Amino acid sequence: PSIDRRAQRPGLVMAAIYQALLCRIERDAFHVLDRRIALTPLAKAWIAWKTSWSY
Repeated sequence: PSIDRRAQRPGLVMAAIYQALLCRIERDAFHVLDRRIALTPLAKAWIAWKTSWSY
């Protein structure tokens, strides 16, 4: 509901960050045992800003 939208924002931001991480893992052909796949802090900040303004 729209009343709870502010309370849901952190969860939506984390979901968007995890979605981006999963897309990067898929793009790297799922080589998660060979190397660590991570998002940069700047990428996380950009996703958080973009997600928080879309809700």
